[in-house]
Formats: sequence, structure tokens, C-alpha cells
Amino acid sequence: MESIYKVTSASVGKTNRGYKFFEIQLNSYMLATKLFPLRKYDLRNDKLYHLYEKNNGLDFLIGKYISLTISQSQYGHQFNYINSFDVFEDFKKEIDHSKGIAFSTRLPIYDFLKSINRHIEDDGSIKIKSEYGDMRAFKVDGVSICYQYDSGNEKLNINNISKIFKQFYEGVDLPVYALTADGQKSYYKISWKDVAIVRMDNHVKISYKMTTSGDYNKWVATKVLTIGDGLPDEYVDFLNEQS
Repeated sequence: MESIYKVTSASVGKTNRGYKFFEIQLNSYMLATKLFPLRKYDLRNDKLYHLYEKNNGLDFLIGKYISLTISQSQYGHQFNYINSFDVFEDFKKEIDHSKGIAFSTRLPIYDFLKSINRHIEDDGSIKIKSEYGDMRAFKVDGVSICYQYDSGNEKLNINNISKIFKQFYEGVDLPVYALTADGQKSYYKISWKDVAIVRMDNHVKISYKMTTSGDYNKWVATKVLTIGDGLPDEYVDFLNEQS
């Protein structure tokens, strides 16, 4: 599972066979290693290696909070790649880009804030510093999301999205996606990755020829109602009746 760690030391070592490896100390107690890339393709695409070359070492990592997945092997803790070399900077960029609009993040930010004992609100969310109002972090179905807190009934929010979905979207009989006319029927679902109620359409192309080049069979999500969107009067009336 991907987690966030503070880099407390970083260096380059060498195996008994002469292979170089990166060695990073995390949270002052865990050592994790990764072999230097050997193939040309890996050399071109390994971001850690490029940053190591650019900075003439790994000192640039020390003190940074990074996000990566650690695995255990007979050689100890290992990692394949680093997903974020500066979690706080990357997360700030996501917040600034969103300008207060709800979004999901690939960073395990909620788990990290929870691990450092940040206060958890009654609804399970954690407040985050932002210039865009009362922004919160939350984790639903394994997805970390960020949004402006709203306890009212006029907009779609964390508290009412399930009620709205069950009342107006769940089980609605939709046709097969019209442009292809093949595949399975469309349907609605809550997508936490999109922080929205989405319509799922099965896009299918079958050529019925000897070659399947160009054929596809995929599901495409289209946002119908996103957290933060204003609700139609009918939806607001329904929520007020439930209050």
C-alpha cells in the first residue's frame, strides 16, 4: 500500500556483485532500497535516477515527505518508484488547481494526516489549510478526496450524495449507448474518483473482420452531478423532507 514518509537520509550503496542501489532512510527507522536501472529503457524513464544525476546525489531528498509503496523481500524493504518527491508541494498544487472544487487525489493524504494525529471531525473528515474556505480531506472506498465542507441541502455534498443517488439515479433503466448500439446497458453510479454521480456508457466497436485492429470495448464515465454542484428544486425539496 502506498504511504507517505519523511526522508531522513539518502545515499548510494553497492552490492557484493558491484551493482549500485539507492538507499533511503524513512521516518528515521526504515531503510528501503532500489537497484539502479540497468536497461536503456529504464534509464530513460526512471525519474529518481534522473534527479540523482541532475543533483549529483540524493541530498535533495533529505527532509522531504515522499509517497511510495514499500515491499518486503529477502533483501529487506524495497521500492520500485517514488510517486511523489514532495508530497506537500504536489498536494498544494492540486488544491490551487482545483480552486476549491472537489477532487480526488492519488496521494494517500488522508491516511497520512490521520497517522500524525490530526483532529478528525465528527463526520470522519480532516480539515486542511487552504485559502478556499473550509476544505476537508476524506477517504471513501479507498479513494482520498478533498472538498469544501457544506452541511446544507442546496448543493450536492458528502452528506447527501448517497441519498440523492438512491432516490433519483439508482436502478434507473437506461438504454444501450446510442452511438455504438452494442454492448451492455448504461447505468448510473457514484464515482469517488470523479467525486460525482456519473453515467457509465459501454462504448463498443466490433468490426466482425479477420483482424480486431481498431476494435474496443470500454466503459466511459460522464459526470452528471459533481459534489459542489447546485441541486434542482426537486432534489432540495426531497432533502428538506428528509431532515
